[in-house]
Amino acid sequence: MMCNHPLISVLLPVYNVEGYLAQCLDSLLVQSEDDFEIVAINDGSTDGSRGILADYASMDGRIRIIDQQNQGLAAARNTGVDHARGDYIAFVDSDDYVSPDYLSTMLSSLRDYDLDLSICGRQIDDGGVLRPYVRPKFSNRVLTVKESLRALNSYQSFDMSMCGKLFKAELFSGIRFPVSKNSEDQFVCYRILMKAKRTYYQDTPLYTYRHRAGSISRGSTVNTFPIEASHEQLDTFSRELPELVYAAETSCFFSQVSVFNAFALRSRSMPPNVISCVESEPRTLLPSVLSNPDIPIKKKMQAIAFVFLRPIYKRLYLNQRGNHA
Repeated sequence: MMCNHPLISVLLPVYNVEGYLAQCLDSLLVQSEDDFEIVAINDGSTDGSRGILADYASMDGRIRIIDQQNQGLAAARNTGVDHARGDYIAFVDSDDYVSPDYLSTMLSSLRDYDLDLSICGRQIDDGGVLRPYVRPKFSNRVLTVKESLRALNSYQSFDMSMCGKLFKAELFSGIRFPVSKNSEDQFVCYRILMKAKRTYYQDTPLYTYRHRAGSISRGSTVNTFPIEASHEQLDTFSRELPELVYAAETSCFFSQVSVFNAFALRSRSMPPNVISCVESEPRTLLPSVLSNPDIPIKKKMQAIAFVFLRPIYKRLYLNQRGNHA
């Protein structure tokens, strides 16, 4: 039955995921909380994804399909936000899937603790093998704005993904995902958290993220946008939250590490603008990493090796990834 004003809008961007879409939709349609709509944004799919959406929509009136020419994930999410009718918004990627109590658990937290944002843990489906994604820091308590931003940049708690989160819809007022940029979550998540006065994080893995070949995050092209996004966060904190600059500088540091790792793993040379950043900034950012109370010792050791033992760091990283391939 279709509701003109559902409690929750689940935003589901869809692009060429015919092999995974049914499992995703099945996991949503069996939710223990049934007062929701699925806003499926068909972003110009060229495979059978549109037909799968149509079949499911004919069976369940909670599914609305919005068709648009292919513009990328950020644009699809913007379209979803524009068409959401719920008081709350959840994002689900169409190749992922969720637990039956995904929505009800996070909704209960929102109501019980009078929250603006509820967050759950995730697990990873790596070719059918489920792996835990254990990050318990800052969990099971209500977080202030500053605490949630510390958690976001701690590498021990929730991360910048839009998935695994239930937002008050009003948090997206005036906020857009940057079209034509990957890592769109990293450009937006900290801005949302700056507006969320009360956030709750439970590390129970209710959301399953699928690793698959050909996804945006695992393709052959190196995504350098995390560096730009982390710099934007640093600029914002410098103006509005100077007491958290150390956390933003930590994020800048490890964004550069992740981009360096991606180029190394693909045996590709970094472009000059990336080289100038990765070669010059980490040394100046290192003191913030080492003094950051939220960063684990292992990450601090990684940072030291990256700055002072770069060739050895690269060799060890590639050996480690090879051993886990």
